[in-house]
Amino acid sequence: MMTVLNLFRRPKRALPALTEVLDSLADAVLVFNGQLDIHYVNAYWKTLTGYSQKESIDSCFSDYIHPEDHRNWMTFSQRASQERLSQCLWFRLIRKDGEVRWCEIRLQSLHTDQPSPLTATLCDITPQVRSDEIKKANHRSLSGLVNRLPGMLYRGRNDTRWTMEYVSEGCLGLTGFSREQLLNQTQLSIGALIHPNDAGRVWETVQHALQQQQCFELYYSLLHADGHYRQVYEKGQGIYSSTGAVLGIEGIILNLNTTE
Repeated sequence: MMTVLNLFRRPKRALPALTEVLDSLADAVLVFNGQLDIHYVNAYWKTLTGYSQKESIDSCFSDYIHPEDHRNWMTFSQRASQERLSQCLWFRLIRKDGEVRWCEIRLQSLHTDQPSPLTATLCDITPQVRSDEIKKANHRSLSGLVNRLPGMLYRGRNDTRWTMEYVSEGCLGLTGFSREQLLNQTQLSIGALIHPNDAGRVWETVQHALQQQQCFELYYSLLHADGHYRQVYEKGQGIYSSTGAVLGIEGIILNLNTTE
């Protein structure tokens, strides 16, 4: 009977060795000795750095770090050794072929006893960092474009003073006043700079457009800090809540005195 049962019993599948498990990971795994030399690396280390396991064992980990990030690495590793808590750092790693890759390393003590080897996981975050840099570059480019306009972009409140919550740097050329002077001020406002003969018409035109939830276009005279009026063109629209309530206005005011 035992023989028959054994025939139908599934053989136990041997568990993979720890090194096989570590080598299957898509992150680099490292173990350091007390001097932060590399004591062990898994197979993905070569994919990430171009260096084989044989080349890397007993080498100093800081040799792979970009010189500008050495100080951060030393501070980071010392804190991890002393506090025995998992720590995280972004740094630049230099591959064998000279390519620079951004990496995130998580470092922790292997044991709670002191002294204890440090273990680390290392992942490539270059695509994420490059995406962030592209976004920053696009933002800088857009900001530069906005600030080169012969006028100013704005966002403000729908009150008779046209109190500004945001103005672009073009406000200085348009009005002679800086952003700091125009933002959320009680003594100085765009409304106060509009020529008295135009102020009523501007208010009524904007209110009518807001009621219809349409854009508005205006031509009027705006007082400059030098005491002279400039002819300007404004195009804007309302900012509305989900219920249709007017939260504010936004738009652009352009200087029509292009010879200045």
